[in-house]
Amino acid sequence: MDVASLFANVGASATGSIISKITCYPLDTIAVQYQTSTRRPLLSVPLRAYYRGIGVTILTVTPATAVYLTTREATQIALLPHLGDSSLNDALSGCIAELAGSVLFTPMEVLKARLQISRSGREGKLLYQLRNIAAKEGFRGFYRGYVMGIASYIPFNILWWTTYGNVRRGMPDRSVQTQIACGAGVAAATSAAFIHPLELVKTRYQVATSDTVAAAGVVTGTRNSDREGLRQVVRNVMGESGPKGFYAGFLPTLMRSVPSAIIMMSVFEHLKAKRKDPGQESAL
Repeated sequence: MDVASLFANVGASATGSIISKITCYPLDTIAVQYQTSTRRPLLSVPLRAYYRGIGVTILTVTPATAVYLTTREATQIALLPHLGDSSLNDALSGCIAELAGSVLFTPMEVLKARLQISRSGREGKLLYQLRNIAAKEGFRGFYRGYVMGIASYIPFNILWWTTYGNVRRGMPDRSVQTQIACGAGVAAATSAAFIHPLELVKTRYQVATSDTVAAAGVVTGTRNSDREGLRQVVRNVMGESGPKGFYAGFLPTLMRSVPSAIIMMSVFEHLKAKRKDPGQESAL
């Protein structure tokens, strides 16, 4: 992949990511609040409150997604002579891309989740969260849940890209736009169902040291002992709700992940195709 292609892919992935995040962000906030037992009645706060964390998300997820998608495509191209256009190629390229992207994704997720569950004006400010994490936990506080993220998102990405590729290859007679939409939608729904329990445990652990969770008398259902480790989070979830507790917030997660994936991949593939063949921009 030459430099021009690399920058073009960065632009395409960044654009797709920003559009999908802005469109579906309130649903992501609701999902995080359900996962961490900090949910509040809908419409009880202004709409802008559901966009807390969108700034750091856009600033961070843009380069992170760019790294992820460009690494994935570069790896896929490099593996073509050895594996061809196969499910194994999809799986391996997605796995390697996740290892690269998580270096940026994890700090963003920690900050985003804490901002999304915040209840006061002070806690809802990015600078306050940056200082608070640095003061209480140091640099490693920004990578809270990193190992769990890698452990969950590697199988997630293998499943996502394998499903996406198989769905697209399974409908060759359909338009490219239909292939992308169906592939991304099915991949997002399937992967969300698989990863949600792991994501819930990771998110609860990431926000366990936040001021919002520390206010146990205000945030009903959240336990300060979540900070003790991932195993303790699992015990707490089982004690609070049983096995079904691991799927708290799954509906808003599904409602966010499917359209978000369709939007992101449609924009990414469209801009990529337009770059390769400007005369074929109507192909998507």
